[in-house]
Amino acid sequence: MPDDTIETSSRADSNLLFENLRGEGKVNDKTERKAHSLSDRLTQAYYRAAADFDTYLEFRRAKKIRRAAQYPDSHIMHFSILAALVLFEGLANAYFFSKGSDLGLLGGWIQAITVAFTNVIAAFFLIGFLSIRGLSNPKRPVTFGAALVSLPLAIVAIGFLNFSAAHYRDLLELNAATLALGDADVTGEILAPVSRALTFAPFETLEALLLFVLGVTFAAIAAFKGATFDDPVIGYGSVQRRLERSAAELAAVLKQMPWDSGGTPSGGVRTLGHARETKIAIDEFFASLVGQNEVDDDVDRAQGRDRRDDDSAPPPPPRPR
Repeated sequence: MPDDTIETSSRADSNLLFENLRGEGKVNDKTERKAHSLSDRLTQAYYRAAADFDTYLEFRRAKKIRRAAQYPDSHIMHFSILAALVLFEGLANAYFFSKGSDLGLLGGWIQAITVAFTNVIAAFFLIGFLSIRGLSNPKRPVTFGAALVSLPLAIVAIGFLNFSAAHYRDLLELNAATLALGDADVTGEILAPVSRALTFAPFETLEALLLFVLGVTFAAIAAFKGATFDDPVIGYGSVQRRLERSAAELAAVLKQMPWDSGGTPSGGVRTLGHARETKIAIDEFFASLVGQNEVDDDVDRAQGRDRRDDDSAPPPPPRPR
């Protein structure tokens, strides 16, 4: 049924219902205005949920996906972990970097936090969020090709950043030991950690090696968080989240309808029936999806194989007419 026909029928039926109830003395003007407002909200929520459901199903058919989208329940936790990585790495190296700063410990902390921030954020976006997720979309040749080129370049760049930072800390330690022995200042060499890193000279102190290992480890954690920040199939997570939001909104409006608990009255709003059917179809689809995933996982474990995303999708439940 066309949308304008549904909306016209909805208003006509609701007006008839309110006229009958008013004649029985059950509805006053305030109640009628509230009911009309709920009716409009229900219509909007129904249209939005139905459109998002169709978009979601079409995306699954186009991409041949048979699983639910995979993404964290809260992105705030991801950002909290990144902030903790930056803070911990910065604090761990603030003292050693302070030896080469005129501002002392504050200057060392600023240098350390800058290196840590660049290391973590670059690994999160360049390696995890963009490159690794891009490689999970071979059917998008531009994205896949760009990820194929950018991934090794990003790994080399971040590895070299940590290598240079470790050499800088190495030079600070050597300079401090030289000054303690009364020899000449070698600050000029301290100002060239990148040049020394380009020579691929080995580390001379244990602290420098630990800094390099720590930086690479935190970069790997950040890259993993970037790769799991959203579903590997680009766009799939956003269409499912949009459907979940619209379905939750539709459920909230349905609960507020004054006739929701007693069934649809005679002459009731047709949109209410369509909205209920849509909500039931969405709930049943996700329930069947979870059940299908559990069955597929059991079969895959029994057969010793991995299920691929491009398998044929199970047929969706009947859509409301």
